Order: sequence, then C-alpha cells, then structure tokens
Amino acid sequence: MASQRDVKQSKELVQTLLGVKGETYNDWLHTQHQAYISEHQDLIMEGLLHYQGIQEEKTSKQPSEKKNVDKTKTDEHAHSSSLQGEEEA
Repeated sequence: MASQRDVKQSKELVQTLLGVKGETYNDWLHTQHQAYISEHQDLIMEGLLHYQGIQEEKTSKQPSEKKNVDKTKTDEHAHSSSLQGEEEA
C-alpha cells in the first residue's frame, strides 16, 4: 500500500503535468473514474442482476407470507371468540 507521502507526490506530479497540458486535475480524475467504471461494467451488471433477483424473490414471497399471517390472525380470533363464548355460558 502506498504511503500518504507517495500518494501526495504522485498527485502533485500529475497535477503539474496536467497543468502543462492545459487540463485540470478534476477533469482528468473524472475521466479516470469513467474509464474504471466502463472496464468493470460486467461486475456492475452482475451485481445489479443479483440485487434484482433478490428483490423479485422477496416480492414473490410476500403474498404467501401475508396469507399465513392473515390465517394465523383468523385462527387466533376464532380461538379467542370460542373462549369468550365458553365464559358467557
């Protein structure tokens, strides 16, 4: 791993060279970021597709889970109603 001093020296040298060429460091850095993103688009797409699959899986599970929760609530309500009927008798 590069030391802070090495990083600073490299950055200053690049800024100086870019200045000689009439370019700004921020524009150059943005170009570097875009190139890195382009080089790794396959990884980005893989991650997005994986995330999409997880979201679709969650969505497909929700209705059946909701039915189970609703059935449990209905069963609990029926049970408590029958208990109240026994107390009144």
